[in-house]
Amino acid sequence: MSAVVFAELVLYIEEARQDEETAPVFRLADLVQLYQSRIEQLGVQLDTRVHSTRLKQRLLAQFPDMRAHTKGKDILMAFEEDLGAALAKACELDSDSDAVHLAHAAQIVRRHMFGEAKPFTGFPEGCQEESVPLLLLALVSMILEGPSIKEQMADTNPAAIATTQILKFNSVKHKRTRGTTSSTSVRHSVAQETPLPIYIGMMLHAHTRKNELVDRLSHLGLSISYDRVLQLSAQMGNSVCQQFHRERVVCPPKMRGQVFTTAAVDNIDHNPSATTSKDSFHGTAISLIQHPSYT
Repeated sequence: MSAVVFAELVLYIEEARQDEETAPVFRLADLVQLYQSRIEQLGVQLDTRVHSTRLKQRLLAQFPDMRAHTKGKDILMAFEEDLGAALAKACELDSDSDAVHLAHAAQIVRRHMFGEAKPFTGFPEGCQEESVPLLLLALVSMILEGPSIKEQMADTNPAAIATTQILKFNSVKHKRTRGTTSSTSVRHSVAQETPLPIYIGMMLHAHTRKNELVDRLSHLGLSISYDRVLQLSAQMGNSVCQQFHRERVVCPPKMRGQVFTTAAVDNIDHNPSATTSKDSFHGTAISLIQHPSYT
């Protein structure tokens, strides 16, 4: 009866071989399982399990052009003429598998990127690390430094933190439909703003006062827009005014207590006789200078 089952197994392999659309590769463990299951279906009681090595030798004797290859604990059996097609198919499957893994990773990371919105409240210590999800930061660090635990630095790489912030800043839930012209402005969500692009935009505006430069970097996804810079500047000014009305005193929030401080007072006068003036103005400017070395 075992000879009959072996003949059926040989026919199964020959039918798979005749299929021109596939390059069959057989796992010896699967062939042994088929062989043993078929014998049990025919009512034959086996005292011991099927000897896989003997079955392999019988198959190799039946198919002289079949070769057995060891891969880890598995033994793969394929015909010589199908090896090239099988390898090409394996490479294609590996490429598809990599693409699927990347898509799944992107979904996981994006879920964390949009899961918790942290609005901009200033630049306190550690604001950059706290503005991005740890999962995204870990992924970028592994891309830059390698996934091995031995290759990870004790401190987070500044480049990884910067890249992570740019990724979150430019992420959108749905792709926006762009116009045909290249001058279409890039719109960023306020909920996705991170300290780095805000700092870049405000620093450029403070040093150059060139709105075109700020908007150019904004179009590249590296900075907030010029309009957003003006909006934040107005918000900071309003915040200072609200603090003045609340405390009834003008005091810079960064002033430190128990530090020797000097003040310089001067008048501010707007010349009403100027040809461009429409009204006169008289005020007082007070500059406070703190001297930590004299504490």
